[in-house]
Amino acid sequence: MTKPMKYRDLVRLLKQAGFSFRQGKGDHEVWYGPNKAEVVLVKDTECSPGITREALKAIKKAKEA
Repeated sequence: MTKPMKYRDLVRLLKQAGFSFRQGKGDHEVWYGPNKAEVVLVKDTECSPGITREALKAIKKAKEA
């Protein structure tokens, strides 16, 4: 089971993997990876386990490509 991560830690991992973001609606951010991966984050102090899991999968795919 994936544990929640702090928003700033997850953003740091996304940037290191080569992701860039654009502003979504409201407090949402859409992050695009080099392999056309897409991750939607909510600006909050902590990201839920589901969002963390999705983001870590996308980061892993980006590093493999």
